[in-house]
Amino acid sequence: MSLTVNKEIFQTTVILKIIGILDISTINGILPFLELGNEVDKLIFDFSDLEFIDSTGIGIIIEAIYQSQEANFTIEIKGLDEETHEILETVGVFKILEAIQGEAC
Repeated sequence: MSLTVNKEIFQTTVILKIIGILDISTINGILPFLELGNEVDKLIFDFSDLEFIDSTGIGIIIEAIYQSQEANFTIEIKGLDEETHEILETVGVFKILEAIQGEAC
């Protein structure tokens, strides 16, 4: 099981491309990438190469959403396959994101 995170920065937008498995065994691999400075206006999670996510990975996304509220940046989630989108919708990730950012996902 492995996780690779590619980070790209475009002005005040940070894109984290998640490749592989985001679960309890790989979660420490993403944590350093979520330490964002005050100059970030937007964080994009690109899950187009995500193979698997468990509840720990979902928890990290939710934690980042709450962090975005405190640090005043927005979050976008893209590249989801149908199954992962359904999982995130079922557990309420999009509702939390909408409630905090005030926009539909």
